[in-house]
Amino acid sequence: MTNFLDQLPKHIREIAEQVNVLAPEEVLTTPKVRFLDTRQQSLHTIVRKCTPDDVRVLKDAAAKWLAEMPQSADSLFKPLVNVRWSRVSFGCSALDRCTGGGVVTRGITELCGAAGVGKTQLLLQLCLCVQLPRELGGLGKGVAYICTESSFPARRLLQMSKACEKRHPQMELNFLGNIFVENHIEAEPLLACVINRIPRLMQQHGIGLIIIDSVAAIFRLYNDYLERARHMRRLADALLSYADKYNCAVVCVNQVATRDGQDEIPCLGLQWAHLGRTRLRVSRVPKQHRMGDQLITVRKLEILYSPETPNDFAEFLITADGVVNVPEPSVTSPPAKMRRL
Repeated sequence: MTNFLDQLPKHIREIAEQVNVLAPEEVLTTPKVRFLDTRQQSLHTIVRKCTPDDVRVLKDAAAKWLAEMPQSADSLFKPLVNVRWSRVSFGCSALDRCTGGGVVTRGITELCGAAGVGKTQLLLQLCLCVQLPRELGGLGKGVAYICTESSFPARRLLQMSKACEKRHPQMELNFLGNIFVENHIEAEPLLACVINRIPRLMQQHGIGLIIIDSVAAIFRLYNDYLERARHMRRLADALLSYADKYNCAVVCVNQVATRDGQDEIPCLGLQWAHLGRTRLRVSRVPKQHRMGDQLITVRKLEILYSPETPNDFAEFLITADGVVNVPEPSVTSPPAKMRRL
Protein backbone atom coordinates (compact mmCIF):
# COMPACT_ATOMS: atom_id res chain seq x y z
CA MET A 1 0.00 0.00 0.00
CA THR A 2 2.74 2.44 -1.01
CA ASN A 3 0.25 4.91 -2.46
CA PHE A 4 -1.55 5.10 0.89
CA LEU A 5 1.66 6.04 2.69
CA ASP A 6 2.75 8.50 0.00
CA GLN A 7 -0.33 10.67 0.41
CA LEU A 8 0.29 11.12 4.16
CA PRO A 9 2.25 14.03 5.68
CA LYS A 10 5.86 13.13 6.37
CA HIS A 11 5.64 12.97 10.16
CA ILE A 12 2.40 10.93 10.00
CA ARG A 13 4.00 8.48 7.56
CA GLU A 14 6.99 8.09 9.92
CA ILE A 15 4.64 7.15 12.77
CA ALA A 16 3.16 4.29 10.74
CA GLU A 17 6.58 3.11 9.58
CA GLN A 18 8.06 3.12 13.08
CA VAL A 19 5.53 0.56 14.32
CA ASN A 20 5.53 -1.31 10.97
CA VAL A 21 1.84 -0.70 10.33
CA LEU A 22 1.74 0.03 6.61
CA ALA A 23 -1.69 -1.01 5.32
CA PRO A 24 -4.85 1.06 5.97
CA GLU A 25 -6.67 -2.02 7.29
CA GLU A 26 -3.90 -2.51 9.85
CA VAL A 27 -3.97 1.15 10.82
CA LEU A 28 -7.67 0.94 11.73
CA THR A 29 -7.37 -2.28 13.71
CA THR A 30 -4.18 -1.31 15.59
CA PRO A 31 -4.83 0.06 19.09
CA LYS A 32 -3.98 3.72 19.58
CA VAL A 33 -1.67 2.90 22.48
CA ARG A 34 0.71 1.07 20.14
CA PHE A 35 1.34 4.25 18.17
CA LEU A 36 1.77 6.27 21.35
CA ASP A 37 4.08 3.80 23.13
CA THR A 38 7.70 4.90 22.53
CA ARG A 39 9.26 2.18 24.69
CA GLN A 40 9.50 -0.14 21.69
CA GLN A 41 11.28 2.44 19.53
CA SER A 42 14.96 3.18 19.27
CA LEU A 43 16.41 6.33 20.79
CA HIS A 44 16.84 8.19 17.52
CA THR A 45 13.13 7.81 16.65
CA ILE A 46 11.59 9.27 19.79
CA VAL A 47 12.77 12.83 19.34
CA ARG A 48 9.40 13.73 17.86
CA LYS A 49 6.61 12.48 20.12
CA CYS A 50 3.46 10.97 18.66
CA THR A 51 0.35 12.71 19.96
CA PRO A 52 -3.26 11.44 20.05
CA ASP A 53 -4.08 14.00 17.35
CA ASP A 54 -1.45 12.43 15.07
CA VAL A 55 -3.04 9.01 15.56
CA ARG A 56 -6.47 10.43 14.78
CA VAL A 57 -5.17 11.98 11.53
CA LEU A 58 -3.60 8.64 10.57
CA LYS A 59 -6.76 6.65 11.25
CA ASP A 60 -8.96 9.21 9.46
CA ALA A 61 -6.70 8.99 6.41
CA ALA A 62 -6.90 5.18 6.45
CA ALA A 63 -10.69 5.24 6.74
CA LYS A 64 -11.00 7.69 3.86
CA TRP A 65 -8.63 5.61 1.71
CA LEU A 66 -10.64 2.43 2.23
CA ALA A 67 -13.95 4.21 1.65
CA GLU A 68 -12.80 5.54 -1.73
CA MET A 69 -11.12 2.35 -2.95
CA PRO A 70 -13.20 0.06 -5.22
CA GLN A 71 -14.02 -3.35 -3.76
CA SER A 72 -13.52 -6.69 -5.43
CA ALA A 73 -16.24 -9.31 -5.37
CA ASP A 74 -14.39 -11.66 -3.01
CA SER A 75 -13.81 -8.86 -0.52
CA LEU A 76 -17.57 -8.66 0.06
CA PHE A 77 -17.42 -12.05 1.77
CA LYS A 78 -14.63 -11.02 4.14
CA PRO A 79 -15.28 -9.44 7.55
CA LEU A 80 -15.69 -5.71 7.06
CA VAL A 81 -13.03 -3.45 8.53
CA ASN A 82 -14.55 -0.79 10.75
CA VAL A 83 -13.80 2.50 9.02
CA ARG A 84 -15.99 4.73 11.17
CA TRP A 85 -13.34 7.00 12.64
CA SER A 86 -14.78 10.43 11.83
CA ARG A 87 -15.43 12.89 14.63
CA VAL A 88 -17.41 16.11 15.03
CA SER A 89 -15.45 18.86 16.73
CA PHE A 90 -16.87 20.74 19.71
CA GLY A 91 -15.37 23.96 18.35
CA CYS A 92 -13.43 24.22 21.62
CA SER A 93 -9.84 22.97 21.67
CA ALA A 94 -9.95 21.95 25.34
CA LEU A 95 -12.99 19.70 24.77
CA ASP A 96 -11.51 18.29 21.57
CA ARG A 97 -8.28 17.36 23.36
CA CYS A 98 -10.27 15.68 26.13
CA THR A 99 -12.46 13.63 23.76
CA GLY A 100 -9.83 12.84 21.15
CA GLY A 101 -11.27 15.17 18.52
CA GLY A 102 -14.96 15.49 19.40
CA VAL A 103 -18.03 13.27 19.16
CA VAL A 104 -17.31 10.05 17.30
CA THR A 105 -19.56 8.84 14.47
CA ARG A 106 -19.88 5.38 16.01
CA GLY A 107 -22.64 4.24 18.32
CA ILE A 108 -24.63 6.48 20.65
CA THR A 109 -22.96 9.22 22.68
CA GLU A 110 -24.84 10.12 25.87
CA LEU A 111 -24.54 13.60 27.33
CA CYS A 112 -25.81 13.75 30.90
CA GLY A 113 -25.90 16.39 33.59
CA ALA A 114 -28.13 18.40 35.89
CA ALA A 115 -30.56 21.01 34.60
CA GLY A 116 -28.94 24.25 33.48
CA VAL A 117 -25.33 23.04 33.36
CA GLY A 118 -24.93 23.73 29.63
CA LYS A 119 -25.85 20.51 27.82
CA THR A 120 -27.99 22.27 25.22
CA GLN A 121 -25.27 24.88 24.68
CA LEU A 122 -22.85 22.11 23.73
CA LEU A 123 -25.44 20.60 21.40
CA LEU A 124 -26.02 23.91 19.63
CA GLN A 125 -22.31 24.32 19.08
CA LEU A 126 -22.12 20.79 17.66
CA CYS A 127 -24.97 21.74 15.30
CA LEU A 128 -22.78 24.48 13.87
CA CYS A 129 -19.46 22.62 13.86
CA VAL A 130 -20.80 19.55 12.02
CA GLN A 131 -21.62 21.76 9.02
CA LEU A 132 -18.00 22.86 8.64
CA PRO A 133 -15.72 20.97 6.22
CA ARG A 134 -13.63 18.08 7.47
CA GLU A 135 -10.42 20.09 7.61
CA LEU A 136 -12.11 22.34 10.20
CA GLY A 137 -13.42 19.45 12.31
CA GLY A 138 -16.86 19.01 10.77
CA LEU A 139 -18.49 16.64 8.31
CA GLY A 140 -19.98 19.16 5.89
CA LYS A 141 -23.48 17.87 6.71
CA GLY A 142 -26.71 18.94 8.40
CA VAL A 143 -28.45 18.13 11.69
CA ALA A 144 -31.65 16.38 12.78
CA TYR A 145 -32.59 17.84 16.19
CA ILE A 146 -35.48 16.33 18.20
CA CYS A 147 -36.67 18.25 21.28
CA THR A 148 -38.69 16.45 23.95
CA GLU A 149 -38.53 18.84 26.93
CA SER A 150 -39.04 22.40 25.69
CA SER A 151 -39.10 24.40 22.50
CA PHE A 152 -35.99 24.62 20.37
CA PRO A 153 -33.71 27.56 21.41
CA ALA A 154 -33.75 29.24 17.99
CA ARG A 155 -32.73 32.70 19.23
CA ARG A 156 -29.70 31.34 21.03
CA LEU A 157 -28.70 29.34 17.94
CA LEU A 158 -28.98 32.50 15.81
CA GLN A 159 -26.69 34.32 18.23
CA MET A 160 -24.10 31.54 18.14
CA SER A 161 -24.33 31.16 14.35
CA LYS A 162 -23.41 34.84 13.86
CA ALA A 163 -20.33 34.33 16.03
CA CYS A 164 -19.43 31.21 14.02
CA GLU A 165 -19.75 33.16 10.77
CA LYS A 166 -17.29 35.74 12.09
CA ARG A 167 -14.80 33.00 13.00
CA HIS A 168 -15.09 31.44 9.54
CA PRO A 169 -15.73 34.32 7.12
CA GLN A 170 -14.54 32.23 4.17
CA MET A 171 -17.37 29.72 4.72
CA GLU A 172 -20.59 30.63 2.90
CA LEU A 173 -22.90 28.36 4.87
CA ASN A 174 -26.55 28.71 5.78
CA PHE A 175 -26.12 27.36 9.31
CA LEU A 176 -29.77 27.73 10.29
CA GLY A 177 -31.07 26.22 7.04
CA ASN A 178 -29.23 22.94 7.60
CA ILE A 179 -30.79 22.16 11.00
CA PHE A 180 -34.10 20.26 10.91
CA VAL A 181 -36.09 20.41 14.15
CA GLU A 182 -38.91 18.23 15.52
CA ASN A 183 -40.76 18.49 18.86
CA HIS A 184 -42.24 15.38 20.52
CA ILE A 185 -43.26 14.88 24.14
CA GLU A 186 -44.49 11.26 23.99
CA ALA A 187 -42.82 7.97 23.15
CA GLU A 188 -44.95 6.84 20.20
CA PRO A 189 -44.55 10.06 18.15
CA LEU A 190 -40.83 10.03 18.95
CA LEU A 191 -40.40 6.44 17.75
CA ALA A 192 -42.47 7.16 14.63
CA CYS A 193 -40.27 10.15 13.86
CA VAL A 194 -37.00 8.28 14.34
CA ILE A 195 -38.04 5.07 12.59
CA ASN A 196 -40.12 6.48 9.72
CA ARG A 197 -39.23 10.12 9.09
CA ILE A 198 -35.51 10.24 9.85
CA PRO A 199 -34.62 7.74 7.04
CA ARG A 200 -36.33 9.95 4.45
CA LEU A 201 -34.51 12.99 5.83
CA MET A 202 -31.19 11.14 5.66
CA GLN A 203 -31.78 10.33 2.00
CA GLN A 204 -32.97 13.79 0.97
CA HIS A 205 -30.39 15.80 2.95
CA GLY A 206 -26.88 15.00 4.09
CA ILE A 207 -27.31 14.51 7.84
CA GLY A 208 -24.15 14.15 9.91
CA LEU A 209 -25.59 14.58 13.41
CA ILE A 210 -28.76 13.29 15.10
CA ILE A 211 -29.66 14.80 18.48
CA ILE A 212 -32.40 13.80 20.92
CA ASP A 213 -32.78 16.31 23.75
CA SER A 214 -33.63 14.40 25.86
CA VAL A 215 -34.42 10.67 26.15
CA ALA A 216 -35.04 10.90 29.91
CA ALA A 217 -37.98 13.27 29.47
CA ILE A 218 -39.77 10.57 27.47
CA PHE A 219 -38.85 7.33 29.23
CA ARG A 220 -38.91 8.48 32.87
CA LEU A 221 -42.71 8.56 32.73
CA TYR A 222 -43.10 4.81 32.16
CA ASN A 223 -44.61 2.56 34.82
CA ASP A 224 -44.17 -0.64 32.80
CA TYR A 225 -40.40 -1.17 32.76
CA LEU A 226 -40.55 -4.07 30.32
CA GLU A 227 -42.36 -1.92 27.78
CA ARG A 228 -39.89 0.89 28.44
CA ALA A 229 -36.98 -1.44 27.77
CA ARG A 230 -38.53 -2.57 24.48
CA HIS A 231 -39.14 1.00 23.33
CA MET A 232 -35.63 2.11 24.29
CA ARG A 233 -34.23 -0.85 22.37
CA ARG A 234 -36.28 0.07 19.28
CA LEU A 235 -35.03 3.64 19.48
CA ALA A 236 -31.41 2.60 19.96
CA ASP A 237 -31.52 0.04 17.14
CA ALA A 238 -32.76 2.68 14.69
CA LEU A 239 -30.15 5.22 15.78
CA LEU A 240 -27.33 2.68 15.61
CA SER A 241 -28.35 1.65 12.11
CA TYR A 242 -28.22 5.28 10.93
CA ALA A 243 -24.81 5.82 12.52
CA ASP A 244 -23.47 2.72 10.79
CA LYS A 245 -25.10 3.28 7.39
CA TYR A 246 -24.60 7.04 7.02
CA ASN A 247 -21.50 7.51 9.20
CA CYS A 248 -23.24 10.14 11.32
CA ALA A 249 -22.86 11.07 14.99
CA VAL A 250 -25.72 10.38 17.41
CA VAL A 251 -26.02 12.32 20.69
CA CYS A 252 -28.75 11.64 23.27
CA VAL A 253 -29.19 13.83 26.33
CA ASN A 254 -29.95 12.22 29.67
CA GLN A 255 -30.96 13.73 32.98
CA VAL A 256 -29.44 12.93 36.37
CA ALA A 257 -30.94 12.25 39.79
CA THR A 258 -29.61 12.24 43.34
CA ARG A 259 -30.47 9.61 45.92
CA ASP A 260 -29.95 10.03 49.66
CA GLY A 261 -27.59 12.95 49.11
CA GLN A 262 -25.21 10.87 47.00
CA ASP A 263 -23.55 11.84 43.73
CA GLU A 264 -25.63 12.56 40.66
CA ILE A 265 -26.63 9.36 38.86
CA PRO A 266 -27.75 9.27 35.18
CA CYS A 267 -31.40 8.31 34.80
CA LEU A 268 -32.96 5.24 33.11
CA GLY A 269 -30.61 2.79 34.82
CA LEU A 270 -28.72 -0.03 33.14
CA GLN A 271 -31.47 -0.54 30.56
CA TRP A 272 -30.32 2.62 28.82
CA ALA A 273 -26.65 2.61 29.87
CA HIS A 274 -26.01 -0.66 28.00
CA LEU A 275 -27.31 0.85 24.74
CA GLY A 276 -24.80 3.72 24.59
CA ARG A 277 -21.17 3.60 23.55
CA THR A 278 -19.83 6.74 25.21
CA ARG A 279 -21.09 8.65 28.25
CA LEU A 280 -20.11 12.27 28.88
CA ARG A 281 -21.13 14.27 31.95
CA VAL A 282 -21.40 18.05 32.20
CA SER A 283 -21.24 19.79 35.55
CA ARG A 284 -20.46 23.12 37.16
CA VAL A 285 -17.12 23.81 38.80
CA PRO A 286 -17.15 25.89 42.02
CA LYS A 287 -15.11 28.70 40.53
CA GLN A 288 -15.67 31.66 38.23
CA HIS A 289 -13.70 33.47 35.58
CA ARG A 290 -13.88 37.19 34.90
CA MET A 291 -14.35 38.22 31.27
CA GLY A 292 -14.72 41.97 30.96
CA ASP A 293 -17.22 43.08 33.58
CA GLN A 294 -18.84 39.62 33.91
CA LEU A 295 -18.13 36.66 36.16
CA ILE A 296 -18.76 33.42 34.24
CA THR A 297 -19.14 30.06 35.96
CA VAL A 298 -16.64 27.44 34.84
CA ARG A 299 -18.13 24.16 33.51
CA LYS A 300 -16.57 20.72 33.20
CA LEU A 301 -16.99 17.98 30.60
CA GLU A 302 -16.00 14.56 31.91
CA ILE A 303 -15.67 11.24 30.08
CA LEU A 304 -17.30 8.58 32.26
CA TYR A 305 -16.67 5.72 29.83
CA SER A 306 -15.63 5.30 26.22
CA PRO A 307 -14.04 2.32 24.41
CA GLU A 308 -11.25 4.32 22.76
CA THR A 309 -10.82 7.42 24.94
CA PRO A 310 -9.43 7.28 28.50
CA ASN A 311 -11.32 8.88 31.35
CA ASP A 312 -10.48 12.56 31.30
CA PHE A 313 -12.07 15.96 31.80
CA ALA A 314 -11.80 19.49 30.46
CA GLU A 315 -13.06 22.84 31.69
CA PHE A 316 -14.85 25.38 29.51
CA LEU A 317 -16.91 28.56 29.58
CA ILE A 318 -20.26 29.44 28.01
CA THR A 319 -20.20 32.95 26.57
CA ALA A 320 -22.45 34.91 24.24
CA ASP A 321 -20.44 33.54 21.30
CA GLY A 322 -20.72 29.91 22.43
CA VAL A 323 -18.50 27.37 24.17
CA VAL A 324 -14.90 28.53 24.61
CA ASN A 325 -11.74 27.56 26.48
CA VAL A 326 -11.01 28.87 29.94
CA PRO A 327 -8.33 31.52 29.32
CA GLU A 328 -4.94 30.91 30.86
CA PRO A 329 -4.28 33.11 33.90
CA SER A 330 -2.12 36.06 33.00
CA VAL A 331 1.29 36.08 34.63
CA THR A 332 1.97 39.42 36.26
CA SER A 333 5.50 40.37 37.19
CA PRO A 334 6.03 41.36 40.83
CA PRO A 335 6.42 45.10 41.43
CA ALA A 336 9.96 46.39 41.42
CA LYS A 337 11.47 47.16 44.79
CA MET A 338 11.66 50.81 45.64
CA ARG A 339 14.99 52.29 46.40
CA ARG A 340 15.63 54.00 49.67
CA LEU A 341 16.79 57.54 49.31
